[in-house]
This record gives sequence, C-alpha cells and structure tokens, in this order.
Amino acid sequence: MSHTQDLVNRHIEAFNNQDVDALLADFGPSAAWVTGDYTVPKGQLREFFTAAMKALTPQLNLRRIIEGENAVAIEMTENWRYEGTSKSAALIAVFDLVDDKITRAKIYREGSADA
Repeated sequence: MSHTQDLVNRHIEAFNNQDVDALLADFGPSAAWVTGDYTVPKGQLREFFTAAMKALTPQLNLRRIIEGENAVAIEMTENWRYEGTSKSAALIAVFDLVDDKITRAKIYREGSADA
C-alpha cells in the first residue's frame, strides 16, 4: 500500500472515529480546507472538525482513490444525521500533498452542502 493510500485510510478512520487529533496529524501547519464556497479560516481546522462532528456525527465510506504526483482524489459517500434525519451524499475530496501532509483539501459534494 502506498503512503498516499495509508494517509487516506488514516484520514477516513480518524474522521469516522471523531478523533480530531488523529485527523489533524496528517495536515500541514497552514493547511486550507474548502467546502463549496466556504474556506475554513487559517488556524481553525480543529474548531471546524470538532463542531461538525458533534453536530452531524458524519461517517465516510471510501469508494476509490485516484493518486496523482502531488495530489490525491478520493471518491466517498458521506452519511450523517441532522435533526433526527439521516442524510447521505456522494463527494470527492481532492488533497494537495507536500511531504506526505495535506496542504489543501477541496471538497466537492453532490447536491447541497447544507445539513
């Protein structure tokens, strides 16, 4: 298994376990996270993930990994609950990588990113 595949598997496992420390371990110090038109302000990834995981309890299911030279695209399905209702969406995450760290993540979600 490649380093990139290991990183993706760690990311998904940490996300599904709501382990923010493990999730952030694979991000560079000034990493950017972009979902739709929203960019998480620099230095606020911990707060962003902690709040999202508490409110939505999301779970990711890997469909496939497409590796590039300094990037990886990950096709997944995300399932979550919002106000007692189960929701699901297909998504693609594109991670830019430098020295095996995520420096930028851009999330493309099928349908609305609204809860």
